[in-house]
Amino acid sequence: MSIPLYIGWQRILEGQGIDIAFTGMFIVFLALAAISLCIALLPKVVAAIGVILPERQHTPTESESPHDDETVAAAVGFALDEKNNNR
Repeated sequence: MSIPLYIGWQRILEGQGIDIAFTGMFIVFLALAAISLCIALLPKVVAAIGVILPERQHTPTESESPHDDETVAAAVGFALDEKNNNR
């Protein structure tokens, strides 16, 4: 025995489907509007935080040399060359 399936607008109108659909659309609209507002205000918030917490400039110390990267790259290259030649 199967239960008959009724399809049509009458079932939606009887069950307040239109009211629920509009309520859902309104909630989604409000959420999207809030997200849009947050995105629009983000540059102003970041600028205000930038005044309070300015970006610090990195100054190299004596132990850091501008040639450290080249030295490390040369050491890695030498180690790989030795590894490949010893096979």
